[in-house]
Amino acid sequence: MRARARRLWLFVIAGTILVSAAGLTIYALSSQLDYYIPPAKIASLNGEHIGKRARIGGVVKFGSLKTHEDGMIEFVVEDPEAAITVRFDGITPDLFREGQGVICTGTFTQEYTFEAREVLARHDENYIPKELEEQMKKDGVYRGS
Repeated sequence: MRARARRLWLFVIAGTILVSAAGLTIYALSSQLDYYIPPAKIASLNGEHIGKRARIGGVVKFGSLKTHEDGMIEFVVEDPEAAITVRFDGITPDLFREGQGVICTGTFTQEYTFEAREVLARHDENYIPKELEEQMKKDGVYRGS
């Protein structure tokens, strides 16, 4: 009976350690997630996204690209239903331009204003992030194969 009790306690302790490790891992990873938010979904969030990290995607609106004196770049990312103003202080990718598909990672400062810490541009005509492709197909603006 004594060996059986020891084995039971060993399983209980090992199970507790495994569950704790899994819980801590999930908690640590959840703080690193960036949720993808298409511009069309912003209105339905009722301001809950302000101050939170996110990833947005769409097309850089023609005529919206501005460079400020301090080097800050401002542009509008749009989809057929909505547009988000993006501010970025950094070096943009070589393929970044108006009419180009982009993915921006950063934080919402206001409902339709986004402070980007990273800007990614499509690298050729065959590549588009899966999330953005699905959203563009849903909106009827996807021109790919």
